[in-house]
Amino acid sequence: MKVAFIFGKGIEGCGVTKGANIFEEWLVSQGHETVIIDFDNDQLFNRAGDTDWKGPIKRVEKHQKAEEAVDVLREVNGCDIAIVHSMPTRKQQNYVDRFREWLAMVSDPIIVVHDHGITKHNINMIPQAAEIFSMADVGVVQSLQGYGRDAYTSLDEGLNDRIVENPIWVNMGEYDQYRKSFEERRKHFLYIGRMSSLKDPAMIPRIEPYFDMDEWDLSLIGCEKSISSVSMLTKDIRDNPAPYTDPFKDKIRIHSLNKAGIYTVPPKERLKLNTVMNAYERYKYSWGMEQLGESMASWCGYRLKVPAEYGNRMEYTVLESFLLTLPVVSRHFAENAYSPEGKLWGEYDGFLISKAREEEALAEELNRIANNKDEWNERTTACRELVGKFNNINIIGQQFLDFVLTKGKRSDKINFIEKVTEYFPSAVELRNKGEVLITSAGSVLTKTPFTLVDGKQNEVKPPKDVGATLEGFF
Repeated sequence: MKVAFIFGKGIEGCGVTKGANIFEEWLVSQGHETVIIDFDNDQLFNRAGDTDWKGPIKRVEKHQKAEEAVDVLREVNGCDIAIVHSMPTRKQQNYVDRFREWLAMVSDPIIVVHDHGITKHNINMIPQAAEIFSMADVGVVQSLQGYGRDAYTSLDEGLNDRIVENPIWVNMGEYDQYRKSFEERRKHFLYIGRMSSLKDPAMIPRIEPYFDMDEWDLSLIGCEKSISSVSMLTKDIRDNPAPYTDPFKDKIRIHSLNKAGIYTVPPKERLKLNTVMNAYERYKYSWGMEQLGESMASWCGYRLKVPAEYGNRMEYTVLESFLLTLPVVSRHFAENAYSPEGKLWGEYDGFLISKAREEEALAEELNRIANNKDEWNERTTACRELVGKFNNINIIGQQFLDFVLTKGKRSDKINFIEKVTEYFPSAVELRNKGEVLITSAGSVLTKTPFTLVDGKQNEVKPPKDVGATLEGFF
């Protein structure tokens, strides 16, 4: 069997790429073939080259139109399954229609479409997600009770029994090489992952006053400096998730990874005289796992405003922490998110639970456990066992593959644009004129006609009926 992995946004090198790469590696280990399809949408992703694929990579170049990418199309139509892992975003406006037009020509394989968006905002950043989902034989969303599922089945009821929650899988044995014994670890509390307000990386600088920094190390690994990382995203610094704001920035030395894979300190960072924490904007995967594997604990602050969007899963950086160190999870996640067997995550033993404004108590608990080998070993063993129970690729990889093959191709796909004209009567006319229609989750649920203009949604107002007025007469 042959499976295509399609990145309509381009290969990013983040969690989406990680999940696809794990499944691809597992498929090859089971004797299957793979091919990777990378769409160049004229957007650079610094981490794109950090992933090792088993199958060949075929590119749709930025200058190619949909109908010109015939070799790639032929490759995909020769597959049994084609998995769309990403779609162009609003930032890639010039390539939105190209991907949809190209995917419409994929006819032979079972088409699986992923939506990796978690919040409404992220889901609606994909301008034509609902239309792309109408081409799917199987849909993959982040939560079966979430916003995305509601949107993609609202016009296309045939998808109802073909939606599955995104499986977050890991190769358990891969992490053994990084895991140090309790005696080999240092007192190191870290955050690993990109800058995301959903994950509250500022827990690291907030907790610093409560640690003896002659004993402990604090690190932000992978947390890039960006607008959101230096902004006041809340009114109070005590729960602001941005780590590089004024109260903290002079205490953190930021290291940059050069092309040779070596960390350097930029000139501005060298001028800081009173740094007590380190930050690394990018990291090679193996190095990041080494840091987790020799640390005492890791902050996993992932939390969402809408509990229904959690689904029954954890994020990759959270799973990595569960496998390699003592994780500290967000209190909101622990008290509102459920595991695949229907229990609140907070009902399980092992990991610690905390949140903003509980830094002093957390530091006290970490200090206590860091001096208690037996308890630390018991907790971290329980965490690893949880991942083995719910996320082992050798179990859930086959389950996912069986689901896709059992569902197969569907015969009841809708004419999406015809359905859309019920609330967007000028859709066909505007598309024929070259305008980019927004057929996102939000536009379909609210039945609001939008086009994409300069990366933003523009509501299409119906023309005024002026025929019966004096203005219309003249």
